[in-house]
Amino acid sequence: MQDRRTFLSLAAGLLPAALRAQTASPAAAPPREIARHTLTGPLDGFDVVLVDLNPGPGTGRDHRHTGPVLGYVVNGQVRFGVDHKPEQIVPTGGTFFEPTGVVHSTFGSASPNAAAHVLAFMVVPKGSSGTVPA
Repeated sequence: MQDRRTFLSLAAGLLPAALRAQTASPAAAPPREIARHTLTGPLDGFDVVLVDLNPGPGTGRDHRHTGPVLGYVVNGQVRFGVDHKPEQIVPTGGTFFEPTGVVHSTFGSASPNAAAHVLAFMVVPKGSSGTVPA
């Protein structure tokens, strides 16, 4: 009888935390650099970088990229916008382009319940992350 009471007491204490974890919005995973290669010739001084992104819901925060960005949505839908213009919803299989230096003002999963999956191809100054504050 005591074991049952102990179990029920523990279960009652853990249930609210388990329910909160189920309903919490998925957090964005940090960007992961997949590949980086140094460019030569007329693009000497630059690297080309392939980045794996898993943005969660939300709009992100304003920033700029020091080179062009080409993104491909592998899974989910992404909210994307530059220079505080109206956002676009980019579906799975869709692409977006960000010219050098514009303010990247909107970026995140379009779903409130799931992160998206994006591959981004960037040209950045050699050795840099390619991202700077707006």
